[in-house]
Amino acid sequence: MPQLVWAIVGMWLHPAIWPADSMVERRRRVAALTVVVTAAGWLTAHAVLELTGAVPRALAHSWILTVCDTMTFLGFLLALPIPRLRSIVQLAVLAARRIAVPVALGAGVVVAVHRDLAVPAVVKLAVVAAWWLALMLIAGQVIRTVADVDLAAVAVPSPRRLRLGLWTTAAGLAGSGLTILMPALAGTGDLAGVLGGCTVLALAAAVNGTVRDLAEVRTV
Repeated sequence: MPQLVWAIVGMWLHPAIWPADSMVERRRRVAALTVVVTAAGWLTAHAVLELTGAVPRALAHSWILTVCDTMTFLGFLLALPIPRLRSIVQLAVLAARRIAVPVALGAGVVVAVHRDLAVPAVVKLAVVAAWWLALMLIAGQVIRTVADVDLAAVAVPSPRRLRLGLWTTAAGLAGSGLTILMPALAGTGDLAGVLGGCTVLALAAAVNGTVRDLAEVRTV
C-alpha cells in the first residue's frame, strides 16, 4: 500500500509526462501544478510563521522572507496562462463568481478583527480558523480555474517563460523552507518548524523536477 500511494503521488507531481495530444496541453498541466505547489507552499510557510513560535519574530518579518515570497509569487505569475483579449471578461466573471464566497468570508474576518471587541477565546479561534479557511478556499478556486480553463480562451506560457516561472518559484520556496527549517534545527527544535520547512523544501524540489520533465518531452 505505501508503494502504491507513493506511485500515485509521483504521477501527480509529473503532469508534463502524462499522455497528451500536444505540448500545449502538457504546459497547461504544468501551469496548474505550479499554482497548486505555490498555494501549498505559501500556506504552509505562513501557517508555521503565524501560528507557531518555530521562527523568531524578527526573522519571520524580515526582508529575507519578503524576498522569498516575492520570488515565489513572481514565478507563479510567469507560469500562469494569459487570458486572450476576447476571453478576459468571461474569465474574470468566472473567477469572481468562484472566489466571491471565500473573499466575503475573509473580509468578514478582517472587519471582525478590526472591531477589537472583547470576545471568548473560542470565538477568537473560530475567527482564525475562518481566515485560514478563506485562504484555502481562494487557493482551491484559483487552482480549479487554471486547471479547467478552455485552452482556446488563454495563451499557455511558452516553454522559456514556463521554465523561468518554475525556477523562480522553486527558488522562492526553497528560500522560505530553509528560513523556516534552519532556526528549528539550530535553536528552537520546534517540530512544526522542522515539518513545515521540510514540506516547503519538498514542494520546491517537486517544482524543480517538473523542469526536467519538460526538457524530456519538449520534442513531443
